Amino acid sequence: MRIDIAGKVREKKLASNKALLPLFEALVNSIHAIEELNSNNPGFIEIEAERLPQENLGSENNDSNFDKKKPIIAFKITDNGIGFNPDNWDSFNLAHSSYKYNKGGKGIGRITWLRAFSSVQIDSVYRQNGHYNRRQFEFKISKDGVENPQDKKVETPNPQRRTCVYLKNLNERFQQWTNSDLEDIAIKIIEHCFSFFREQDCPRIILKDDYDEIVVNDYFKNYTRDSLDRKSAKIKGHNFDFEIVKMYTSKPDNKIHYRAHRREVMSDKLTDFIPELKQPLTDEEGEKFSLAVYVSSDYLDDKVNEERTEISFSKADEFFPKEIEKIEVSEKAVAIVRELYQEYINIIEQDRLENIRKFVSRHPRYRYLEKYKLEELKKISSNLGGKKLEIELFKLQNELERDVKREANKMLDSIKEIDHKAAFDETHTDLYNKIIEVGNSKLAEYVVHRSYILKHLSKHLKKSKNDKYSKEEIIHNLIFPVKKTSDEIQLEEHNLWVIDERLAFHDYLASDIPLTSNKRTESTSLKRPDLVVFNKAHLLNESDNYSSIVIVEFKKPMRDDYNEADNPITQVLNYVIEIQENNALDANGRPISVRKGTPYYAYIISDLTPKLRTLAKKAGFTAHPDNQGFFAYNSNFELYTEIISFDKMVKDSRKRNQILFDKLNLPTQ
Repeated sequence: MRIDIAGKVREKKLASNKALLPLFEALVNSIHAIEELNSNNPGFIEIEAERLPQENLGSENNDSNFDKKKPIIAFKITDNGIGFNPDNWDSFNLAHSSYKYNKGGKGIGRITWLRAFSSVQIDSVYRQNGHYNRRQFEFKISKDGVENPQDKKVETPNPQRRTCVYLKNLNERFQQWTNSDLEDIAIKIIEHCFSFFREQDCPRIILKDDYDEIVVNDYFKNYTRDSLDRKSAKIKGHNFDFEIVKMYTSKPDNKIHYRAHRREVMSDKLTDFIPELKQPLTDEEGEKFSLAVYVSSDYLDDKVNEERTEISFSKADEFFPKEIEKIEVSEKAVAIVRELYQEYINIIEQDRLENIRKFVSRHPRYRYLEKYKLEELKKISSNLGGKKLEIELFKLQNELERDVKREANKMLDSIKEIDHKAAFDETHTDLYNKIIEVGNSKLAEYVVHRSYILKHLSKHLKKSKNDKYSKEEIIHNLIFPVKKTSDEIQLEEHNLWVIDERLAFHDYLASDIPLTSNKRTESTSLKRPDLVVFNKAHLLNESDNYSSIVIVEFKKPMRDDYNEADNPITQVLNYVIEIQENNALDANGRPISVRKGTPYYAYIISDLTPKLRTLAKKAGFTAHPDNQGFFAYNSNFELYTEIISFDKMVKDSRKRNQILFDKLNLPTQ
């Protein structure tokens, strides 16, 4: 029965990330050939990587191109194994040969060569019936595959067994996926052939190019330092062996390697299961290392596909309950790693948690996450900080809040009779505590925010380094964003509480917007109150009259150039007159009457400079008992006006919040 080699090559594609698989196939064939020879002489394998000539890199022969290592385009694999004797030659010419069945051979490894390389040249000196022969041929993408075969007796004296497999002309599609650095290739070889390197009689394997030469066996010893932990476990009645190795390398790469017939087939990142391993572990001597877990089992041997690119795990269900899923194997591997290396992992966990705790000390709203989301916190990278760390904590916070809401809704749905309240309360104590802690933590963050705003505000009331005071707009923005309305910002984005806690609960607010653009009045005036606030007794009832209207006017700290023409008292009065003489509108733009007796409040926030004090006294204002402000009521316009000094505003606001600051041990100044 003949096989169309070209058709077999086209039958399946080789994934780009498997670009080194043809090399591994040739290397393992060499190892098998040395094992088959069973000679007392030490085995030897040389892998030579050939690179693209420098002139083919492009016309820009600048210094940066010369510094780069040229792409690999071919490999020569030479060994002193048994060679292409008649038995191996017959097996090579038989697709799906079972000649190496006991070694896990699938009989199609050579097909993989042609999926990445244009051709393969084989040159083999072997011993047969007491004399040496030399077999040469090309393996190409053609119907028969084998081209120009020759098999001649060697006439030269003292011939030596030697087989060279020359993988030529690597497809350009794979060149960018083939590691250009020999050290990287050496690591991949070790990962793929780990079991062979553990054997005492492992052949000496040399990897070289025009730049370097690596004895991979020596590299393996330095790489692993003979560290090995073995564990066995049963999964659904099947035996699995787990070998865990410390890898001392400058390129940490923690992985779970799934093997079939002593060769790596697939791998998973251990960091997907143990996030702490995104950074290297540290041994007792202070040296960094990573972990490699090698998994083997007869079950995996049976499940590997013929190309050795995948282990065909199946999904267990009611019809096939004994099928083993990949996640079951990986979770067992992770459990063993944690069992053996938890002491090392704990150090990373504690460093990571300490980093998070430092951040949380400045953002107490996340304090409760360690209690309820500890495992999730451990998965956050220790390299994160600032905004990136807060994003991760914010995600966990939202997740926990959703959990609490679901649990609370479920709890409320379970209430049957009021008589059961005592037992019900006892059953749900933990949930009550969780609800309280989540709420308290968010409150704590908000209290810290208030403390920060008052400190920031105080800072801007003082002279700067250039001996100037902050502009009015800076103070304004701290209280409420300029050129914005309450429809455009969130509750947390303004700080009206600094003036009066009640200002936060309004129907509509416009900040530094001309009255002609104000949605709540038909005024055509271009006057721009700093803040104008429309309040309703019932915020959800659109038909309600406005219960009060508030005007707030800010002035630059220490301003003292007021006169009769630029009088803030007259300024706020004119705003009130403008609103009273024009229709007020509801949220839908419909006229709404402002009933007689609706109070108007005006706050002038400014330093009490001599000229402002004089204007207040002329207008008949009464001084506050602490002499930090003035107030007056104009019955003609039902307007209560209060002049408040910046110092008084900050001081009174701090007094209102002091008990909250004390609870969090926040400084008072």
